[in-house]
Amino acid sequence: MAITAVLLDADGWAQLTNLLNQDQANPYLTPNLIRQLRDVGANSFLMEDEYIDRDFTDAFSSYYSRLFKRHSKICKRIHFFKCSLADIFNQPTTSQLAIALHACGPHYIGYIVLRPVHQAPIASAILQPPPPPVGNEQHSLVKGRYYVHVLGAELFIEALPMTQQDQRIGACAQAAIWSAARHFHVRHRGAWVSMVGVTDAAMAQEVFTVSSTLPNGSEFLSLSGMVSALRISGRKPLIYMGTGPGQANWQGIRPADVINRYVDSGIPVIVGLGGEGSIGHAVIASGQVFSQQVPQNLPPRPTRAAFCSAFYINDDQRGPNLRMAVVAGDAVGETPYTVEQNVQFLIIPLPDKVFLPAEKAELFAWDLLGKYVATWQDVKAIPGVQLGTSEELGDEFVLCHDTGTVVARTYLTYGWKYKHRMLRNRLTNATHELLNETDLPRYVWVTEFGTIASFSPAQLYDRRIFAHCVVDATAKNMGEDSCLFFHAPGMAVRRIHSDSDPYGPYVQSTHILADDRSYYPKLRGNVDFAGY
Repeated sequence: MAITAVLLDADGWAQLTNLLNQDQANPYLTPNLIRQLRDVGANSFLMEDEYIDRDFTDAFSSYYSRLFKRHSKICKRIHFFKCSLADIFNQPTTSQLAIALHACGPHYIGYIVLRPVHQAPIASAILQPPPPPVGNEQHSLVKGRYYVHVLGAELFIEALPMTQQDQRIGACAQAAIWSAARHFHVRHRGAWVSMVGVTDAAMAQEVFTVSSTLPNGSEFLSLSGMVSALRISGRKPLIYMGTGPGQANWQGIRPADVINRYVDSGIPVIVGLGGEGSIGHAVIASGQVFSQQVPQNLPPRPTRAAFCSAFYINDDQRGPNLRMAVVAGDAVGETPYTVEQNVQFLIIPLPDKVFLPAEKAELFAWDLLGKYVATWQDVKAIPGVQLGTSEELGDEFVLCHDTGTVVARTYLTYGWKYKHRMLRNRLTNATHELLNETDLPRYVWVTEFGTIASFSPAQLYDRRIFAHCVVDATAKNMGEDSCLFFHAPGMAVRRIHSDSDPYGPYVQSTHILADDRSYYPKLRGNVDFAGY
């Protein structure tokens, strides 16, 4: 097996371009990949000339080995680094070479697997996202840790994988589902599913229309087939559909809000885009691009999506880590389609045991906030109550609510992780004690409430929230009994099982809290609020 290191000077970039363009029919993938690698500062690449890829081996066994035209199953794998590899191969022994290459781990920015397939050679691309444009910030939220082993060194990259459709064993729907399923496998120990497995699972529920192509399902899938394929990765798909031809009518649902809630939960969102004829296109959303501009003209009950100028998407026809603008004409966008103009449907692959959607949880949270606002003056008038700093903070927060500048942010998390995080947040000791004595299910929806001002600072660690609500994600049709904990300045409401009647109704209690202050929003991957 030959392994070569190449410096990405002018000749190196030309060599890489030729490698990616070999047998490539798609005009967008190579330029986008090259641009992204330049943007993240790629300095060198290491190429394995003979690589056995598990995904392509499955495709080879199921399809390519059965053709009259002879195909090889030997792939190439190209690793990218921000550092020079010039000294790596000058090491006197192989063990020192392995140690030196392992030391390059912090500079590793991902890899591309090239399969010997005419017109569609990109088997997978797992790459670090490029930095956002000036005046924006990026949040790569859906990512797993992908390990590679080469020359005795172990390296890893945290990203969401992308694959190119070949229209022989799969199209854009399969490519999006494969990306989601591979993420669940790597991040959550779900089933390993190949592109062939995705198509096979989809065909179990497919309608007759996919039989208009051979192999069946290779060029498109119906929504039923996509849902069936997602279930084999252990997920329970939830679908949101727009109505009408052309630009979809979402009947009160704001697609950007929906996408934002779920990618903020670490859940990839399959985005269905309108296209010509009856067959559209599917991409997968994985992160946010926030504008540092203060949003104007807020909708009713605004969410953090008001700050979102684009979402990171993987498009099997254009490349990974592309910015899909929310609004047409926004220069931050890198795709010809936008959320507002082109999104037709959304598929959210939820974990098992999540029976309540984020939208419902956020509605409960807003309703509780409304009740808090309606009773705040009465709370302040209770004889003998000493609120301390909670009074001024509550007055400020209620005023923001009444002027429409309170902003909600809803995400899914584990109950234990929420509690771990909140017990380290700067809430009062009394609030910590209430939280510590509150039992929580495996999954909860958390809605944080900040304001336009508190979410606007350019410095991430200067942002604050004033209230939050915890909703049981395993509950359905339980109304406000789904809300297990609510906190706002000067007040907390919680529901717990009764000691005397553990299978009966929840026991609800309201607690007046003195000396509240604003506290920290969740920062994904940071459970101890380091940096605040």
